[in-house]
Amino acid sequence: MRRQGVLRIVVMITIIGLMISWLPMGYQQGGLDDSQDRREQLGPDEPTLEERCSVLTFEDMFEYTKAVFNFTIASDWSSAEIEAVAWVNGTLADDVRQSLDEYIAQIYPSGDDGWISTDEREGVRAIASECVQYTFTRMGMRDGSPHRGGDGTDWKNTSWTEDEVLVEEWNLVPPRHSESRDCSGIGSNSDCYEVPVYPDSDRDCDTDIDSSSGQDECRMMLWLNATMTISGINDPSDFTIAYNASNMSGAEYHIKFPVTEGLRLDMWEECEGRDVQVDMGDFAGVAPLRGSCVGDGSSSYELNENEDGSLTYSFYPNMPQWPLGEDLFADFTTAPIPVDDPPVWTASAPTNGAWFPRASGGAQIIADWNEVQNWFNDEAGVSNLDVNCRGDAGLAITYSQRELSMDVPRGQAGEVTCEAIDSSGQSSGNRTWNIGVPFQISTTDTELSDPHPITLSPTAGWPDLSVEIGFTSSFEEAGTYSSQYSIQDSEITQDIAALGLIPGPVYVAVIVTGEGVYSLQAIYDLGIQKASSAPIMTVTTEGWDGNSWSMNGQFSDPDGETISFSLMIDGASVGSITVSGNMWSTPAIDFSVWTEGSHIVEVQACDESGLCSSQQRSVDNTHLFVDPEPEPEPPKDNSSVLPSMGLAGLILAASAALIYSGRRD
Repeated sequence: MRRQGVLRIVVMITIIGLMISWLPMGYQQGGLDDSQDRREQLGPDEPTLEERCSVLTFEDMFEYTKAVFNFTIASDWSSAEIEAVAWVNGTLADDVRQSLDEYIAQIYPSGDDGWISTDEREGVRAIASECVQYTFTRMGMRDGSPHRGGDGTDWKNTSWTEDEVLVEEWNLVPPRHSESRDCSGIGSNSDCYEVPVYPDSDRDCDTDIDSSSGQDECRMMLWLNATMTISGINDPSDFTIAYNASNMSGAEYHIKFPVTEGLRLDMWEECEGRDVQVDMGDFAGVAPLRGSCVGDGSSSYELNENEDGSLTYSFYPNMPQWPLGEDLFADFTTAPIPVDDPPVWTASAPTNGAWFPRASGGAQIIADWNEVQNWFNDEAGVSNLDVNCRGDAGLAITYSQRELSMDVPRGQAGEVTCEAIDSSGQSSGNRTWNIGVPFQISTTDTELSDPHPITLSPTAGWPDLSVEIGFTSSFEEAGTYSSQYSIQDSEITQDIAALGLIPGPVYVAVIVTGEGVYSLQAIYDLGIQKASSAPIMTVTTEGWDGNSWSMNGQFSDPDGETISFSLMIDGASVGSITVSGNMWSTPAIDFSVWTEGSHIVEVQACDESGLCSSQQRSVDNTHLFVDPEPEPEPPKDNSSVLPSMGLAGLILAASAALIYSGRRD
């Protein structure tokens, strides 16, 4: 009986243990654990809620159909109150439910199960509010002279104020969902129901009834009330608002400023073309020059004066073509409207009469927007200027899509004249440049030698030029260049050092400079090839150690290529070579397991070009198979009076000893 009682106790303890282990993680009597541990339910190695949300934007969490954001900036410019409403229609409602279901798992064990219930709804609102406060605001505000960023400038200087973000929803868990069901979780309220977060292919969006009474899965609304902290404006007399519009559509923003006398919009720019995958979260990537941004007009803005004399800046971002990015910049100031002066040439622009050497002739781009935008200054921005370039008809000069192109002559240089004209018709004045090919480059030998001859044949009419020449194996700038050679009216041939090159194609790199000449760096393919040289091998030691034979030595490759080794005996691969630095060595080869006779041991070294060198040795292992001579028998001693017992006697004696050693009387 005692054994049966003990058995019952063990069984009961086991059942209770199983029941406890089956309870959901985080469950405690009286409800969800409110401790900090609930934020780490994905495990100690998983990111916290703050870490997960800090790389998101509001749009990443809630993909809406349309949204309106109203900002009211405080009188001290240190914060802004935000009221927003978003409409989520069609399959986007499913996307939002699915996204929220994943984040519920941060609080509820039932989260991320593909269903959202009415019991989870309050938790969803709480987790959404907490998550939003860690997200990017997409907006930056900085005072001082207007600019577009650059090294040391962080436009992400606004943030949601902690514990002052509230997200509300309507129809997150629609009662008329086509797949609604009673809650299946243990401890659910009696009136609890849940809906799937994934789309229903047979959904009925109630398009044929009054939408105001149709709370189906195809409709949702969100409200956001929050405070945004602004840390970049101490003096509102000059400030810039930057906004990251990448992957945005269907939103409008209205920012109401405090009453500020004389405040006006100085410049608004739509900056296109940033690769969001490369410059994730950074405004404009490489910062553009103010006034040089190129936009496609997809985004727009308005400026309205309110009854109290304040201004409201409204803008409508629209750049959904991921991964192409867009940044919007608005410069505000209280300074007087500047005088409309003519555009002016900058110090970065080519001087009048300058020479532009080109590596080759034919149709090509002479200057793109990255260069042209630095040529002019205008209070309205260089992107609003009309750049007009012209010249001889045979040069086919065009300026379109903010690029200067022409058919570069191979003989005498052609003249190009350019000017910039603003919206009032005012001109920067003309500048004329000479563009052409200053010389022809050639060689008398396509097999590389050191040094190698290079010939330059100058084009008539060019000013004196200084040329540096080098060689490269990668069609990039050379590692070393020659001293400067002067090109005037006659052909020159120079022997150029060819060092540090790998076998294969070799290209000629040239740097051209001169007074009044814009420098040229060019790479020419003259068909030069560098032949590979075989590796160099030496043997340092070789010999026997018992039954084993080995050898080792040193190696190098004249071309600096990687060397691979192989070991062969009688033409068959038998093992690997050990390499340490510039030393190679064979393993100890046990020739006692090989047939008797001479064997050819070969170590081969091959470079990346396929050229090989080898070391061979004939190894004779005959001595391992010769029987040793027998030792002479010692002389017999006949002095003993007892005859030898012999083998049979020894065996008989041993048997007797065994038999009688065990008997005791």
